[in-house]
Amino acid sequence: MKSILRKIYHTPRKIRKKRLDKHAEVNPSPIFVLGNQKSGTSAIGALLAEATAQPATIDLEGLYEPIQTKLHKKEIPFQTFVNNNKYDFSKEIIKEPSLTFLYPEIKEHFNVKQNVFILRDPRDNLRSILNRVDIPGNAGNAEEEYNKQWKNINKNWMRVVDSRWLGLGGENYIEWMAHRWLKSLEIYEQYKEDFLLIKYEDFTKDKKGSIEKMAGELNLPVVNDISNKVDIQYQPAGNKKVNKKEFFGEENLARIERICAEKMKKYGYTPFQ
Repeated sequence: MKSILRKIYHTPRKIRKKRLDKHAEVNPSPIFVLGNQKSGTSAIGALLAEATAQPATIDLEGLYEPIQTKLHKKEIPFQTFVNNNKYDFSKEIIKEPSLTFLYPEIKEHFNVKQNVFILRDPRDNLRSILNRVDIPGNAGNAEEEYNKQWKNINKNWMRVVDSRWLGLGGENYIEWMAHRWLKSLEIYEQYKEDFLLIKYEDFTKDKKGSIEKMAGELNLPVVNDISNKVDIQYQPAGNKKVNKKEFFGEENLARIERICAEKMKKYGYTPFQ
């Protein structure tokens, strides 16, 4: 029954998308807003678009499973994927965290100018992801201890929680996500000349000022005052007030800090250990 209702719900959207794609032209040099999931990309991408009055794509539905894994396996050519989603790729600003891990393909197929990479403390980043999928941070093996919740995780979010499909290692779900955080940062560092780095923690201290400064560095004129929009929730919020040690427990917190320690120190995130 659920599959039937889902099909009924999505059919009109698919028809509309097909019509929009038919008449759209791909922007050869958009600004990509990238970074790991739940690092603040939605808020920053949306506010940047609002401040500069630029058309934006906030998340690519065309990248949902099984398309994402097929792209990584080269079962679908990247150019075909772009052509199948012309409307989303026609915008000036494109925010899609999953494209972070396809950045070599982006660089090959687009006339890359300056993009944006959002970085967040890995402990807050992972906690926010787990809040989103309703899984605690202090389990040894969440897939066993929280079997029911684990099975109910949306397939697209499961690709974020369990990144072994990207060839990343780890002994449990915390380590899988820590390696994903590390991988996203390594991609930024490999192509850092293409990116403007924004730390989420700096953005939250002065959202309006950060967006306007970012726009200037991207050569986008600021035309709208976003003062009344900076606190809009663009994605379901995580519990930012929770104590990290209590949320993860000593063992899982140590896993994160062991895997991410070098980069945490490099970018100003102080480990507890």
